[in-house]
Amino acid sequence: DYNFDGIEDFSVFEASYAGPNTSSIYILRDPNSNRYIKSNFSGTSLEFDNESKLIYEHNQCCAGRSHRNATYKVVNNEMVLIEEECLDYDEKQKDFIEVECE
Repeated sequence: DYNFDGIEDFSVFEASYAGPNTSSIYILRDPNSNRYIKSNFSGTSLEFDNESKLIYEHNQCCAGRSHRNATYKVVNNEMVLIEEECLDYDEKQKDFIEVECE
């Protein structure tokens, strides 16, 4: 249930990228027509939390030296960004630091 409306949806694996990053195509079931529609949901390695009704995205690149974490809510079958954090590994500090997301 990718749009948290209580109706089972399904997804199709789309692609695998560097590291653990993946993408899928999300197909939502329209309760009015009982047909399936391709959603506009997109992102890397999306996780759907039915309890909180939020979508979490985690994207990493550059051998794990850069991470982007985002949180979305679903409004009218669209993903709406509510929080975003980007981290890059800093050689001087030997740790990840928060940077501006691009």
